[in-house]
Amino acid sequence: MALVATARATPISVLLAMALAFPFELLRCWAARAIGPASRTRGEQPGPLALSGPYRVSRNPLYVANIGLFCCFALASGRWGAALLPALLVVHYTLIVAWEEARLTRVHGDAYRALLARVPRWLGRARGPAPSAGPQASWSAALRAERGTLVALLSIFGALAARAVLGF
Repeated sequence: MALVATARATPISVLLAMALAFPFELLRCWAARAIGPASRTRGEQPGPLALSGPYRVSRNPLYVANIGLFCCFALASGRWGAALLPALLVVHYTLIVAWEEARLTRVHGDAYRALLARVPRWLGRARGPAPSAGPQASWSAALRAERGTLVALLSIFGALAARAVLGF
C-alpha cells in the first residue's frame, strides 16, 4: 500500500510496467503448471522435484518471476526509491533458497545434488541433458493456483493506474 500511496505514477509508467509484468506472470503460470499443487503448500515433506517447464533452466522460476514483478511495480510507481523493494526481495529469496536447498538435499539426496549441478539457481543454461519429468498439471489448474497473484496484480496496477490518471 505504501508503494501506491507514495507513487508518482504516470499513465506511461503504468502501461509500460504492465506490459513488462505480463511475461513474468506467464512464467509464474508455467512454473505453477510444472510444479503442480503438491509443492505449492507448506507441508512437512517437500513434494517431488520439479524437472519440467521452466525448472529446466531455473531451480527457482517462481522467485525469479516475483522479483521481476516487483521490478515492474517499482517502475510503475515512478519512484526510484521503490527499486529497494526488488533488491530486498533478492536478499529475502537468497536466504529462503539456501534453506530450501539444504532441506531438499537432505530429503532427495543424490537426485537433488544432480539437479544442483545441472540447473542454475536463478537463470541460465542448464548443463547436461534434462532427466525425464513426470506429468504436469493442466493449464486450468495452473491458472487456478495463480488466481491470488492475478488478483493482486490487477489490484496493484489498478490502484497505480487510478493514481496516475486521477492524480489522487
